[in-house]
Amino acid sequence: MTDLEEPRIRCPSCGRSAPAMKYCIHCGARLPQAAPPTVRPTAPVPPPLPPTVPPPTRIPPSIPPTEVKDEIGSIVSGITVLIDRKVVLLNLFQSEQVSERVFGKLLNDYGGKLKDLLRSRNGKIADLRGRLGEEERRLSDVAMKLEELEVRRRVGEVDANVYAQETDRLKAEEREFTESVKTMKTNIERLARVFTERKPSEIRDLETKLPPYETAIANLAEKGKISVETLNAVRQDIKETLEFLNLLILDRKEKEKELRDQLETLQTRYKLSELSIEDYERRRRELQTEIDRIWG
Repeated sequence: MTDLEEPRIRCPSCGRSAPAMKYCIHCGARLPQAAPPTVRPTAPVPPPLPPTVPPPTRIPPSIPPTEVKDEIGSIVSGITVLIDRKVVLLNLFQSEQVSERVFGKLLNDYGGKLKDLLRSRNGKIADLRGRLGEEERRLSDVAMKLEELEVRRRVGEVDANVYAQETDRLKAEEREFTESVKTMKTNIERLARVFTERKPSEIRDLETKLPPYETAIANLAEKGKISVETLNAVRQDIKETLEFLNLLILDRKEKEKELRDQLETLQTRYKLSELSIEDYERRRRELQTEIDRIWG
């Protein structure tokens, strides 16, 4: 190695250039030690990427089904009981078996509680419908991930073990979401119908009782036995109750109207001699059976 190639350092004592040793060869002073060369770390080689599989679906915590069922049962039964009580109260009042003062207090009490329950019902329906949409979207996502996983297996990206594990996991999620969707739809239907434990004909009969009560109470007002304010309160309450009951059986009313229109057309065709008596009677019985089944 030549002098040019030998590492050198300037002596801080005599100022002369000397080999990078412990002491200066010229004056013998201790030389500063050169810092060891910096070794740059080699960047680690990243491990090979694992097979890509669909990420797990995050399932947020939900209200226990039993708690939801109990809440819905309380709302539904409460609405049914309050409507029944108001109908009985109207009957007692129109037959002058209860004073106007007590009637007004109880009508206001039942009406206020019923409005609170109906608000809770509407809020619960809106909440369930929103959650139902989310669950249906998650169910659709799981179905897509299952399809994606199958394709990745076929192209060789996912091995058999990973495929089996992920398929089992996704199938379990699919079953859970399917059951959740089914339960929510049942609860929405129950809240929408309310009088589910009664026949449609019983709801229709309840509806037909209210107009005669209104007429009888109006007669009491005309005779001066009750105030106009009480009469107006009764009319408003009966109107709201009729609207609610009508919504519960509106689809059945529309179906009955459609069948009765067919029955009227059948009778007209028979009168015009388009049908024999045998055909007319057979079809008439069929239509009447369908009408009776609506309210069964």
